[in-house]
Amino acid sequence: MQRPSSTPRRTWRLQRRWATGRGRARRTLTSGPRIGRRGTTQSLAIKYHGQHLAIAKEVGDRAGEGAAYGNLGNAYWSQGGFNKAIDHHGQHLAIAKEVGDRAEEGTANGNLGNAYHSQGDYAKAIKHHAQHLAIAKEVGDR
Repeated sequence: MQRPSSTPRRTWRLQRRWATGRGRARRTLTSGPRIGRRGTTQSLAIKYHGQHLAIAKEVGDRAGEGAAYGNLGNAYWSQGGFNKAIDHHGQHLAIAKEVGDRAEEGTANGNLGNAYHSQGDYAKAIKHHAQHLAIAKEVGDR
């Protein structure tokens, strides 16, 4: 694939990278959080994180799937959809364990703790926050 002479090198590299599955997934992943920060509806963030999830599945990016599930969980949590948040964070946790990413395990546990706390299930919230704290100490996350 040749770069057209009218296209700057940096733009061409980004366009080539974004044409691949992982590039599309990363581009979609970064769109969701920006949308949420701009104050638009979380429904739009859910749409983009859902697209990220679909692309990550399509290209076999298990870590990307986990990240998408975590982001979806956070979006549902912010809307008050605590059961959906718990489901998505649970999937994030399972994938983090599968791929051996301890830091993501900690993040997923922390998010599960927040969702259970919001739901009023304090025993489960404490359990997940304690696991988050233990993992954070283990991986040196201060």
